[in-house]
Amino acid sequence: MPPPHTALISDDLTGALDSVVPFARAGWTTLVATDPVALDRALAAGPDVLAVSLNSRELTSDEAASRARHAALALAEVPRLFKKIDSRMKGHVAAETLAIAAVRQPPRLVLCPAIPELGRYVVKGQVAGLGVDRPIPVIPPVSPGLRVDCPDACTDADLDRIVAAGQGALLAGARGLASALARASGRPDRPPPPPVRLHLPMTFLIGSRDLATLDQVARLRAAHPGALWVAAPDGLAAPHGPLPDIAILQATPGPGADGATVAARLAESLADGLLQGRHSLLLTGGETAAAALHRMGAGVLRVMGEVLPGMPVSLPLDFSPAPLIVTKSGGFGDPDCLNLILRSTADQKAEP
Repeated sequence: MPPPHTALISDDLTGALDSVVPFARAGWTTLVATDPVALDRALAAGPDVLAVSLNSRELTSDEAASRARHAALALAEVPRLFKKIDSRMKGHVAAETLAIAAVRQPPRLVLCPAIPELGRYVVKGQVAGLGVDRPIPVIPPVSPGLRVDCPDACTDADLDRIVAAGQGALLAGARGLASALARASGRPDRPPPPPVRLHLPMTFLIGSRDLATLDQVARLRAAHPGALWVAAPDGLAAPHGPLPDIAILQATPGPGADGATVAARLAESLADGLLQGRHSLLLTGGETAAAALHRMGAGVLRVMGEVLPGMPVSLPLDFSPAPLIVTKSGGFGDPDCLNLILRSTADQKAEP
């Protein structure tokens, strides 16, 4: 079986999913390994495009570099490898990128975390624009013999030119550069995928405490007073009754627990009565999404498209029947985005 024509290595799950949506929309069979352990299974499925989440954001620099190196070795036969990085340079960008470069041995590295569609640009080696209070230096990784370029990018056309000029280089960037790579990859010789439609019943798993998410959930509850809302202080859910079509499991403040513990508890609460019979599942917060999918045993996802911009829809391949899964980063989305999702499913209830 031939290898994927393109692979992406991301430090977190939401970034991996978000970056491959343009490939899925173009019609390429697109899979995401939700952790490095699932990478071999994802490769064996024979996708056109494959992304892997290292889940390394909270690791040490050395641990993150080790995961990146092993992923790059597993993907050694893939013609084009892309390093997905955070647009605000969070995580172990230098360590992971250098580890991949050591395996791939590219003549140069092109580093550009711009996302013009979000109003986020790279100018003179700094990230600026929407959501960036002060310019963030794009500090290039340093390695003997490796040439590193950090080109300016303010438009999608700029990113298209960077990809066109980057043949043979290791490209490292955010969703903007990944989208340019998808555009350069063209379309397969088969019909485009149909639009993704979600169905009720649906559970919303809310792990993020970002103010944007809290406002979105408040609007959802106000618009759907019949929905079941289950509070989970530090991730520990209270007992609940029968599930209506709309259920919300939300982490709330408690005595105090770290993010990983809260996410693991939420995932356990989801599996214990809030998942069975659901046709759709929305996961908010990268750590929450990773924990929930791990608890479900969902190691390989097929990315189907987006339900709204920046909100990928995926189908687990590890078990059946499986719900369609929407992922959303905590600080992302229109204030009414959760209600917009439900409006699109109100008359589309799936049969049991």
